[in-house]
Amino acid sequence: MSENNINEYEALNNENTQQPQEVVGGVDEQPNVYYRSEPQQVHCTPDPQAGYNSWQNQPYDTSPDVKKTKKVKKAKDDKPKKPRSGHAGLIAGVVAAALVVGLGSGFVGSMLANGIGTGQFSLPSGLTSSAAPTETSENAVTNSVPHIEDSPATAAPLNESKINDDTNSELLTTEELYAKVKDSVVVLYNYQQPQGYNEPVKVGVASGVIFTADGYIITNAHVVDGAVKMTALVNDPDEPDKTHEYEAEILGSDSASDLAVVKITRDEPFTYAKLGNSDTVRVGQDVCALGNPNSLTSSLTKGIVSGLGRAAYSGSNYGCSSIQIDAAVNVGNSGGGLFDMYGNVIGIIDYKLMYTSSGTALENIGFAITINEAKPIIEDLMSIGYVTNRPGLGINGEMLGDYAAYMYGYPSTGLRVTYIDEEMPVAKSGLRVGDVIIEINGIEVTSMTDVQNEISNHNIGDTVELVVLRASEVGNIKEVNITAELAEIKLA
Repeated sequence: MSENNINEYEALNNENTQQPQEVVGGVDEQPNVYYRSEPQQVHCTPDPQAGYNSWQNQPYDTSPDVKKTKKVKKAKDDKPKKPRSGHAGLIAGVVAAALVVGLGSGFVGSMLANGIGTGQFSLPSGLTSSAAPTETSENAVTNSVPHIEDSPATAAPLNESKINDDTNSELLTTEELYAKVKDSVVVLYNYQQPQGYNEPVKVGVASGVIFTADGYIITNAHVVDGAVKMTALVNDPDEPDKTHEYEAEILGSDSASDLAVVKITRDEPFTYAKLGNSDTVRVGQDVCALGNPNSLTSSLTKGIVSGLGRAAYSGSNYGCSSIQIDAAVNVGNSGGGLFDMYGNVIGIIDYKLMYTSSGTALENIGFAITINEAKPIIEDLMSIGYVTNRPGLGINGEMLGDYAAYMYGYPSTGLRVTYIDEEMPVAKSGLRVGDVIIEINGIEVTSMTDVQNEISNHNIGDTVELVVLRASEVGNIKEVNITAELAEIKLA
């Protein structure tokens, strides 16, 4: 996209990705720090972990120190000692047996079983055990070895008619939903060409959803950001363990909504997911997220809708609202599908909250872009590569904090204009590069979002009133009032 097509949102996006964002409205009304599930680095391999006991959460002892007992031979004329009676002796013997079996099951356990039950102790009357020795004669017993039988099936057969139903009118089980939609969610690889490299390098892995039979894929704008090449890894519907990789063309990307569309091509039609109606979504209903977290392809998580109408990642009025979910989403889930239990896409996974402003960890607070608000954006990206009918000034800028304002000699903070598109009406308004916008239509400018949100409330052809600070050639600062007309802009 050419330089003159990049407007004031670029600075907003840069600002937002560099600093933690604040989302007000939590339980404690404190701002929360969130992060986008960015495409993960491919070459990050976790260090091996020691085994842990799932009951006690302690490391397994892989080399137990089992003390050996020395056998004492009995003299020929020695009389056998009379066994101790009473339950105390029984309990001690059973506990000792359990300890040895637990530490050294298998070979040591079988040795123990062979050494027990030669008439040295017996179970009290009325107490039975499947592991107790069975008496076969007056002087000999044989230990019974339990037979491990095959367990019955743990899952009911899938209803193929519901899975293959093109109308998505049948409520699905989780297993049926996975079988229905798993081949529509793909792995997306982002290739970039760092300085000094002769060929593009794979730097990111994320997700995308095929939504047409001819290979159109929805994903996030941040998934394709910076890519010189994209590829998609698609499941083979006939051979579950087989995949095919296709080069993906980036048709359009919109940072304000964090949506992008890429296209893959082949002769055969692709398995695709249907876009649902997010207006029917209710808080509390079951949903499933499908994507590729940490390169674990086709991973399904389930949860409920926790909230509706949440803020867009960018905070911009040009963005779409989000569906809050408690289903687990992680790095690599970006661009994956949020499905209702009929198999319809009701959202595109975007970001999650990680910590509060005080550093307290947050769990199970993920967000998906609402699909109904995404549909017109997707259509524009498919057809012309950018989103139409968005009013804007046609400028680039950078926010001045307190220190920067002091260094430039300005009495207050604001948006410093760094570029003006000469083909936009604002070029004839009297606004200059270097001016600092401190108000728009009477609203104080504390961030780029303030400017963009006010502009989004107007139509193409409307005018806005700006108050700017301007430095003279000798360094004097004065306020200037400017009227600027809005025109259609093309956001990258």
